[in-house]
Amino acid sequence: MKWTGFGRSVLFAALAGAAWPAFALAAGALLGMNAAFSLYAVGATAVYVAGLAPNLARGLASAFAAVAIAVTVAAVAGAPGGAALGAALALGIVRSGLLYPSRNARAIAIEALLIGGGLALARFLSAPGALGAALALWGFFLVQSAFFAIGGVRTPDAGGGALDRFERARRRALALLEDEA
Repeated sequence: MKWTGFGRSVLFAALAGAAWPAFALAAGALLGMNAAFSLYAVGATAVYVAGLAPNLARGLASAFAAVAIAVTVAAVAGAPGGAALGAALALGIVRSGLLYPSRNARAIAIEALLIGGGLALARFLSAPGALGAALALWGFFLVQSAFFAIGGVRTPDAGGGALDRFERARRRALALLEDEA
C-alpha cells in the first residue's frame, strides 16, 4: 500500500492509531507496555516509510534505514520516549534525505516543522492507557500527512532518483518536437 499523497497519509494515520490497542493487548503482556510501544512506534514508522517509496526494493531499503536510525537513537535515549523520538527523526531523515530529496535548508525547515509539530501534538493528545497512546500515534502521523500538502514536493521516479532541471527541460523539448511531427 502506498502512502504517497495527503489522503492516503491521513488514512495511514488513522490505521496506525486504531491498530495500537490490539497490538498493546497482544504484545504488552509479553514485552511490557513500554517495550511494546517502542516496538510499535519503530514498526509503524518503518511501514510508513516503506509506503512512501516508489517501489518495493527502495521501500525495504528505506524501512531498514529508518529502523537502524530509530533503534540507534532509542538505545542512546533508553526510554520509550527515546524510541518515539528516534522513530520521528528516522522518518524525517529518510523522507527528506532519501525518498524526496530537496534543497537542504528547505528540507530541514519542513522536517523540523513536521517532526516537531507531530511530536508536540502527540504529547498534547497522549494520556495514560491505550486510548491515549492511540491518539498520540494518530496525531503524530496526521501531522506528517501535511508533507504532501506542502508545495514543491517532487515525487521520485521509479527508475531511481529525481531528474535535474536540464534533463526535465530536454524531455519537455523532445515531447514538444514529437507533437509537432
